[in-house]
Amino acid sequence: MEIEKPYLFTEINDNFFNFLVVEYNEELDFKIIYSKSVKSEGVSLGKIFNLETCFEIIQKNINQIEKEVNFIFNKVTVISDIFNLECLNISSGKKLNGAQVTEDDISYILNNIKKLVVDNEPNKSILHLFNSNFVIDDVISKKIPIGLFGEFYNQHLTFYLLSKTDLKNFKSIFNRCKINIERIFLKNFVEGINLINKEKINSKFALINIYGKKSNISFFDNLSPIYSENFKFGSDIIIQDISKICSFSFNTAKKIIFENNFDQIDKNLNKKYLPEKYFDETKFRKISFSHIKNIIDARIEEITDLIYENNINLKEIKNKNDLVYIYFQDEGIFKNLALSFKKNFSNLENFKSFKQTKDELMNACISSAELLGKGWEKEAIPITQSKKSIISRIFSSFFQ
Repeated sequence: MEIEKPYLFTEINDNFFNFLVVEYNEELDFKIIYSKSVKSEGVSLGKIFNLETCFEIIQKNINQIEKEVNFIFNKVTVISDIFNLECLNISSGKKLNGAQVTEDDISYILNNIKKLVVDNEPNKSILHLFNSNFVIDDVISKKIPIGLFGEFYNQHLTFYLLSKTDLKNFKSIFNRCKINIERIFLKNFVEGINLINKEKINSKFALINIYGKKSNISFFDNLSPIYSENFKFGSDIIIQDISKICSFSFNTAKKIIFENNFDQIDKNLNKKYLPEKYFDETKFRKISFSHIKNIIDARIEEITDLIYENNINLKEIKNKNDLVYIYFQDEGIFKNLALSFKKNFSNLENFKSFKQTKDELMNACISSAELLGKGWEKEAIPITQSKKSIISRIFSSFFQ
């Protein structure tokens, strides 16, 4: 990056295109000089399905931003929450027979694992690679154990892969704007790093995002994202249940949830019914709040079971003492159902829920600006853009 010159970050998600412009100083600290959010179109589950629509909106706004900051951009860092992401965890080791761990040992393991991934995933590109664990003689080391003596060294790495087709779509949009993509950060990663810094987390934790049409869980351990999984359901499925079972339209069912605090419903409300204002589209019927609450609770229990409590993919990862953070996209879901979600998690004492406010829309871009400038100690593969290759430097920061 160039010092004391504007640098562009763009987040692409289902709801917004977020633009952030910063300037870095010689210490690689940054200051924000411009930010903007616009409604997104042509994106579903983080995937671009209408290239032309996305391009027109992004190009229009970048042109406006360039006029505002009086600078023509030629590089951008993109933040993506694309759904069809793949997370791979791979371990490899080497017998030391009492010798030291050397840089050559680690480079050998890294390159062998990378080659294995590249050879077996020809249609995908590596976006992130993290050093999840260093283990020497069954003892986990928080830092690279170069110089230590032992009998056996094992290294665990976590890869995040993106379809080359999706990558080409991102590149196409910005190349048509005459801008090269320097890096792509995955939103789950930067959100986790933001949470680590904000909450001063130094232990294992799960970060769950509940959106309208999708959900995600990411696990972090020892400052490294070690697992991520996406689900094609979100809070909308609760609204759909009420709509279907009670014969309401989706919008009416949504109003019922957003206008009534179901977390506070108690025995005194068992005999209370929905008011007539919710029956504009249909004939009035006696439907109790407790009946709606039962529908909600049944679906929330299923959601939390699938994502966390009984997720078989987390069997070897989670334990009873893990911290669990859950973010809600919709204000109404957070305000009226957060407690109902909380009651379904076994580790209640370590549970926190949040709602992303409008002021926090830029958090992913801001965290990405920090990461681009200072890096992250657990990340082994900085991705840069060149004329010949998306991945132009492999492992170059590993020993820095």
